[in-house]
Amino acid sequence: MAEITKFRYPGAKNFTTEQAHLFMGRDDDKEKLYQMIDTRQIVVLYGKSGMGKSSLINAGIIPLLENELNQKPKYFSVRLFNKGQEKYASFVPPLQTLIETVSNKTTEKEWLKPLKADAFSKGELWYWLKQWQIAYPRVPIILFFDQFEELFSYSDTEIEEFGEELRTLIYQNIPDYISKGKSLTAFEQTAFAQQNEKDREEKEKQIDAIYEKIDIKFVFSIRSDRMALLNKLTKYIPNILKHFYELDALTEEAAKEAIKIPAQIEGDFQTPAFQYQDKVVDAIIERVKNKHDGKIETATLQIICRFIELQKVSQANSIITLNDLGNIKDIFKDFYQSTLNQLSIDDKAKVSKSIEERFIQNNQRIPFADTYLKAEDKWTNELLKQLEESTLLRKERDTAGRFIYEIGHDTLIEPILEFAKIREQEVKQKRLRKNIAIVGAIALAFLFIIFYVLRLTQKAEQAKEEAQEALYQLYYQQAKTVKDNGDNILRNKDIETAQYYYDSAKVIVEKIPETDSIALELKNELQKLLKK
Repeated sequence: MAEITKFRYPGAKNFTTEQAHLFMGRDDDKEKLYQMIDTRQIVVLYGKSGMGKSSLINAGIIPLLENELNQKPKYFSVRLFNKGQEKYASFVPPLQTLIETVSNKTTEKEWLKPLKADAFSKGELWYWLKQWQIAYPRVPIILFFDQFEELFSYSDTEIEEFGEELRTLIYQNIPDYISKGKSLTAFEQTAFAQQNEKDREEKEKQIDAIYEKIDIKFVFSIRSDRMALLNKLTKYIPNILKHFYELDALTEEAAKEAIKIPAQIEGDFQTPAFQYQDKVVDAIIERVKNKHDGKIETATLQIICRFIELQKVSQANSIITLNDLGNIKDIFKDFYQSTLNQLSIDDKAKVSKSIEERFIQNNQRIPFADTYLKAEDKWTNELLKQLEESTLLRKERDTAGRFIYEIGHDTLIEPILEFAKIREQEVKQKRLRKNIAIVGAIALAFLFIIFYVLRLTQKAEQAKEEAQEALYQLYYQQAKTVKDNGDNILRNKDIETAQYYYDSAKVIVEKIPETDSIALELKNELQKLLKK
């Protein structure tokens, strides 16, 4: 499905198949991976998050498959999703997700239906793939598993069930539960009992089709830091790691293509075609490339270019200059903040709270069903559409037909968590300021009460001194309490928050005259802590 609002750069989203004409800089990877898939049954595509594995499949490999002149393969893109907490979204087991994916839009052959009873007693996957094989004979079937590391967020039992079914597809012409089942035996007996030679030949062809091995290929796309998880499947697929392709970062030349060429493409886009000054392209590459190895992440590049296209291009033949570019370092934070700022005050509060507190757990993106977001967080369809168009969130439909939303890309996790930390500090500071104001008000009221009472006894001067002394004593106790809280926080190694408490205590204690030796001692102690 094409983007709701069309941009040349997908930003935090992956490239779609419809955006193949915008997918630049990966010609060599497309050709090599395509050849590997063509000649191997199992291929593992791996690379760091942000390298563009999903985009390579969607906008690189699938368009090549669709352009095949002979024996165009049937392919299925499978996404299992991280298994979140059940109250957020009820996820079906991974094998059921795969079954629902391949059974969708399948027209069943009537003569194969008698095998359903045995097929469904153990696993439906073979039955539905067999339907596809019979409908498209001698055409390979390719299963693309995107973000395959998500399989391992499920239970060991669910992983085992998934692995067993894949093992059957790879190593057996026909599953044991079919070949030894009553349904196939009855089917064969019916064929042999046919009196009409033509009918008998037809039945024999059908039996041959049932026993014919399904020509199936598997492409597992997985993050390089999760590759070790594939060892859990070697029990079922011993050679799963035999053929693999590493998707590395973009070279500088490839990155220049990915930046410059899409900007000049005319079409039905949100903005007119534009250009970058060469200095701007060099500045972007210099900023995003790894300082140690010079590698450039695709996702990082696309987010920057999408931000530039959205924020800086206003008229035809615009030329992006260094002044337009600004500080690239802040683009990711600006992207998140500007997306929030486009929302109403109420929506901004709801979205920031949900995204910062729930959409990221243990540095991983957690998906949510739209039904949950509407019911629990009171998000509207308009709000969901706005967040999807911004690419802050990405939307996919699961096999149950629900829309699932998650943060657009792993690249956004760090800036979002930084904002979450800032907001947490703001809450702490607001609470502390409120407490200080309350204590100050109490102290002031206490001063007036003492002053008034002593004045009634004709000791106004003495009352003033004593009240002042009492106020200083309150200041001291208040500063001491704040400083002790800072000590406790420092023991938990939260240096930034502890420093804030020490600064606050220092402000309070400085209200006490230098002649007060106890207060002076506390002040010196705070100065030493702050220097540390």
